[in-house]
Amino acid sequence: MRMITKLLVAAVVLVALVGCGGGDAAAPTGYAPGQEVEAYAYVHGGYVGQAVVTTDDEGAMSATIDEAFLPHTLALVDLEDDAWNEDNTASYVVRGDEVFVAKYVSYDGTDYVGTTVGTALVYVAADEDGNPTGNTDLEMMIIRNEDTMSAYFEGVQNGAFATYTEFGGDAQPVETTSYGSVTKRGSTYWNFGIGWEGNVDAIAEAAAQNGVGYSLDDLSQNSDGEWEVADATTAATASDFKDYFALIQQAAARLAMGTE
Repeated sequence: MRMITKLLVAAVVLVALVGCGGGDAAAPTGYAPGQEVEAYAYVHGGYVGQAVVTTDDEGAMSATIDEAFLPHTLALVDLEDDAWNEDNTASYVVRGDEVFVAKYVSYDGTDYVGTTVGTALVYVAADEDGNPTGNTDLEMMIIRNEDTMSAYFEGVQNGAFATYTEFGGDAQPVETTSYGSVTKRGSTYWNFGIGWEGNVDAIAEAAAQNGVGYSLDDLSQNSDGEWEVADATTAATASDFKDYFALIQQAAARLAMGTE
């Protein structure tokens, strides 16, 4: 379903921007100046992605990408810290390693309790005693649509997500992660080579320089693992290049065109 959505977005952009296909797309000129639009999507297999697309005084487009960590990352704890133990944590498996998270968390004023389903973590609403109630998965609720993702993206940067060392105790808003911030931009996430930030910046630059009027099938990697857009080779090697490019397309489709 996610790929179908991306292809539909790409098709809309193709019609709206260039009226032609593939590598013949024009650079992103002709937009009305002074705009700023946003788009949100579930990206990279576990994050809330944000694309902010702007136009300058000449109507030229630029983009910035960021991602917010979801609760399964924000709630990570270290059992060597005396505050955490087997009674107030839950766990899940990542690439064969067991990691531990706060069992009790809150988001936007609602309490949730973590439980393991197979090797995965699920946070569901908690009753007055901290027991699971209902069947709403917190992360699925967050990524339900753009409105819920936008609210989450802003909220986690303003203390909307918190953990508890004991249910009913003092909420501890999560303001940092093991990578630094609660979003990837400015964090240490994937900090080798050109890093995560270098990759998404290269993707944004490719969109600004070559336009967004491409089917995702037009995007490919060369023998060195570098992604290519039209005849341009980018510095990006991220496996989820198409996720991020589609997110920029999603935002760019909301730009108003200029008038002559």
